[in-house]
Amino acid sequence: MCPDSTQNNVTWGQAALAYARSLAEASALSPEVPGRGSATEAELRAASYVSDRLAELGLADVRRMPFDGLRSIWLFLALAFGFALTGHVAYWLLRRPLGELLAWLFSCSAFAFAAYLMWRKFTFRDYPLRASLPHGPSQNVVTTISPAGDVRRKVIFIAHLDSHRAVWWFATDFLVALYAVVSPLAVYGLVLAPLAYGLAAIGELAVLSWVGLGFGLLHFVAWFTGMTADTGPYSPGANDNASAVGVALSLAERLSEQPLAQTEVRFAFTGCEETGCDGMRAFLDEYGGELSGALFVDFELVGIGERLVYLQSEGVARRRRISPEVESLLKHVGSQQDLQAIPGSGFGAFTETGVVWERGLQGATLLALREGSTLLPEWHRMSDTPDHLQPETLGRAHELAWALLQEVDAGTGI
Repeated sequence: MCPDSTQNNVTWGQAALAYARSLAEASALSPEVPGRGSATEAELRAASYVSDRLAELGLADVRRMPFDGLRSIWLFLALAFGFALTGHVAYWLLRRPLGELLAWLFSCSAFAFAAYLMWRKFTFRDYPLRASLPHGPSQNVVTTISPAGDVRRKVIFIAHLDSHRAVWWFATDFLVALYAVVSPLAVYGLVLAPLAYGLAAIGELAVLSWVGLGFGLLHFVAWFTGMTADTGPYSPGANDNASAVGVALSLAERLSEQPLAQTEVRFAFTGCEETGCDGMRAFLDEYGGELSGALFVDFELVGIGERLVYLQSEGVARRRRISPEVESLLKHVGSQQDLQAIPGSGFGAFTETGVVWERGLQGATLLALREGSTLLPEWHRMSDTPDHLQPETLGRAHELAWALLQEVDAGTGI
């Protein structure tokens, strides 16, 4: 079961593929109900599968980290954009009885609260009304592989266990491209809409009130999507993100036989990533203080595509960028695999590296993309099944991570 270090990346890709397929089979509630929703029984099964595999590798330090996780990111969005809709309604209905200025001030309070909710959520902090949303028991699975000698450096690999709802926004490439435009506009509209209404009220520029109403249409679509998204099924989640779990387990398998000289390697298999990275927050709440100099590597959708990439930036509410030191390391290690940078900010998406960056830590997100496309393969779709995973791609992700470990262990990394 354990290929030696001389075997090529296709062999390790086959190992990662076997793990990913087994995870999908072990966690599915039935063949008709695939997927691993956040804080659900299926996510728990995925955590049990990972724990069992790590134990089979002879790793003694395998731990479950329970935490309370959000079940639905979409209900949070319905909450936030519901307050935005209240702001729109307040402006249009209160102008006649209260006057333009007072109506605008009332609407601003609703918009401000909606923006504050979004800011807190997507900078990965607690937020008002959190307890009003459905939460449930979730868990991380964490393990540590010690080096042969003294610990001088630390690397943490991250792979989330849960999968997303297969919402209609992700059903086709066209809709995903449209989502990439509409999503940030809806977020920016929390500020731009009251600004337009204010200029219309104070500057007597009536045409701008219709600009505000245009944002109101976007906010209605966002609210309606949030209210209805959870009526649909979960994506099977093979590429997003069983592929990442498979690559991480294959690395743990390799390291169990070939530990590094001076680098401690930890693995964090996290829950509730899809609903706002609650698992990563819980992990850093417990371990962040001892990992200030560590390198975090987040695997996301690494099972389909001809090219490997890393996120140069990301952020729904606030743009964060990879550190120059980590980027330089990735460019050096990834030169033989033509590793490329892509922007992730302004897309309406996030990864667990966003939490790492918000905490002032060093990290990067690795992904695979199809040649000539910037769209994430099978992202949040019902077609995201294990038969689409490519062992060659999984193997390249494994070998890139292995080369990164060798560079860090040699002391030439960050």
